[in-house]
Amino acid sequence: MEMPDFKRVIRGYEPEAVDQAWAETDRQLSEANAANKELRLQINNLREQNTEWGNRLKSYETMESDLRDALLSAQRAANQIREEANQKAETLSKSARDESDAIIAEANRLAEERKTEIEADLIEKKQEIFKLQEEIQVLIIKRDKLRNLVEKSLQHFEIIQNLLGDPSKIQTLLQQEKGS
Repeated sequence: MEMPDFKRVIRGYEPEAVDQAWAETDRQLSEANAANKELRLQINNLREQNTEWGNRLKSYETMESDLRDALLSAQRAANQIREEANQKAETLSKSARDESDAIIAEANRLAEERKTEIEADLIEKKQEIFKLQEEIQVLIIKRDKLRNLVEKSLQHFEIIQNLLGDPSKIQTLLQQEKGS
C-alpha cells in the first residue's frame, strides 16, 4: 500500500484527503481480515475431515485385523476337524474293519465338505480383505490430498500473516497480480 500524498493546507493536510485515505485503508484491512477468517474456517474444516478420515482408516484396519483373525480361526477349526476325523477313524478301525471303512468314508466326506466350505469362506474373506485394502488405498490417497490442501492453506495463511504484518507487501503483491 502506498502512502497517500496529501495536499498541504495552512494548518496541516487536507482533512477530506486524509479521511478518504483512512477509509480506503480501513476497507482494505477489513477485506484482509474477512479473507483471513475464511481461510481459518477452511483450515478447521480440513482438520476435521482429516481426523474423520483417520478414524475411518483405523476402523478399516481393525476390520482387516478381525478378518485375519477369523481366517486363522477357520483354518484352526478345519485342522482340528481333520485331526478329530482321523482319530475317530483310527479308533473305529481297531474295533471293526467293516465298520471302519464306512466311518472313514463318511469322515472324509464330511472333512471335504467342511474344507470346501472353509475354502469358500477363505476366498470370500480374501476378497473382502482385497476390497478393504483398495478402500484403504483410496483413503490414503484422500488423506494425502487433504494434507496437501492443509499445507497449501497454511502457506496461504502465512503469506496473509506476512502481508498483514507489512502493508507495503500487500501493494507489491497487488501490483504483481495486476502484472500477471
